[in-house]
Amino acid sequence: MLHAINIALVSWVLYCAIRVVIAPRNAIQVGANVLANTPNDFAFQTYMKVREFYLQLSPGHKKYELRGTELLKDVVIDVWEEAGFQFVKHQYRVSELIPPERMKLVSESSQVKVLGLFRGQTRSEVVFRFTPTADSKTTLGLAICIVFSSKLRQFLARLFFTEAIWQAHAKQEMKALARLIEQRYAKAA
Repeated sequence: MLHAINIALVSWVLYCAIRVVIAPRNAIQVGANVLANTPNDFAFQTYMKVREFYLQLSPGHKKYELRGTELLKDVVIDVWEEAGFQFVKHQYRVSELIPPERMKLVSESSQVKVLGLFRGQTRSEVVFRFTPTADSKTTLGLAICIVFSSKLRQFLARLFFTEAIWQAHAKQEMKALARLIEQRYAKAA
């Protein structure tokens, strides 16, 4: 039994090391795509009011503070969230906004706390996409790129399941967003 555990641990470490070596940059990328039964314009316009409902999209969402009155290019958003055993404070800037297609957010220095003990910094890049389908529905897409300061930090993040943790968070958030948009669409109809 102990031998099997050792083999599993060594295999996991090697797998993480290989993923770091072949990565084009010191980053982990996760994402989710969810279908919403609403027209694209409605989905995008609803998302533009995200400050009203961000905290409802995940129990891990702790803070959403928009510095300004509207979600526009170059506006800054303070976001606090947790997933698994990680707590992150982002200071996102809306770096790209193309209605009704996509929005890109960049946090040059996200503050990370792991297990409440270990602190670090990452660069966080988030892209929300709104893609119309042929049957008047919308595919809501989320891509998250977590960029680390070194290969060692990327390796440690992979070793301690950062990819799986944030992948699960992305799926949860997008499913909740689709439900919320659909509910608002049903009320508006």
